[in-house]
Amino acid sequence: MLILIVQCLLSIALVGVLTKLFTKTDLDNIPGPKSESLVKGNFGQLFSVSAWNFNAKIAAQYGRIIKIYGAFGSQHLYLFDPKAMHHIIVKDQTLYEETEAFFAANNLLFGCGLTSTQGDHHKKQRKLLNPVFSTVHMRHMIPMFKDVTKKLEKTIGSKLADGPQEIDILHWMSRAALEMIGQSGLGCSFDSLEESATPHPFVVAVKAFGPATSKLLFQREYILPTVVKIGSPQFRRWLLDLLPFRSLRTIRDMIDILDRTTTEIYETKKQAMKEGVTPPKQSSEAKDLISILMKANIEAPEEDRLPDKEVLAQMS
Repeated sequence: MLILIVQCLLSIALVGVLTKLFTKTDLDNIPGPKSESLVKGNFGQLFSVSAWNFNAKIAAQYGRIIKIYGAFGSQHLYLFDPKAMHHIIVKDQTLYEETEAFFAANNLLFGCGLTSTQGDHHKKQRKLLNPVFSTVHMRHMIPMFKDVTKKLEKTIGSKLADGPQEIDILHWMSRAALEMIGQSGLGCSFDSLEESATPHPFVVAVKAFGPATSKLLFQREYILPTVVKIGSPQFRRWLLDLLPFRSLRTIRDMIDILDRTTTEIYETKKQAMKEGVTPPKQSSEAKDLISILMKANIEAPEEDRLPDKEVLAQMS
């Protein structure tokens, strides 16, 4: 069964590659670097550890508009031009949607949230989310940030009580930043910021998430859009559990941790709102962004209301 699925995927990929290789486009007339690899094109150079040197080199050699190669000879437009970027990102952003791979990956990783929707669906979510990030609500975060900062100050102060020593500030700032996000965004504390504290699984997963997913950028861009169209989500999960790829299983386990944690927080808050009580682990009135979003969603007209799974996706 697995062999048959792999053969089908390879056949689909081969048809796509041949179509791209023998189809002429306007990109043929744009200068750019030669393909480094038949399989990955310039992709490995663009996203390697030394990618900055490659970007600087092609910018100096080819200017602001460059043709680069992707998988199996596919061609892509790479822009440095400020005017073009303004049109794409600001002025005419509705005309320039993200790639199919972008939406497919975000939907799998985070759910049906703001970064995985487009068109009217995206506008509906933004309509509900925009008021959540008002100045009034942002102001309520300051006391939370101060509390976290005081905890950090106390811990670092205790480490220096016996005299000067070397401290990994990046480590402590990362912990403090994640705790601020947890309290102000989710209304939940994940870290006491004490040196002896055991890291919460949610925090461990968040920290490792970026490095883990960056290892699969190529697969995400060129394989994922096809894979997500095969069978049901349950079938794809079953297939994922069978595949012997450590990198995929690592990301799967991280997503499971993130999903379990955010679902537990959401259900606890939802039940507390029904009963009119303060949720456990929350010491004061709910002023975190997710609580505000949940309240706004309940009070919104039925046609503007988001289903639970989409509110959960914003939490991720």
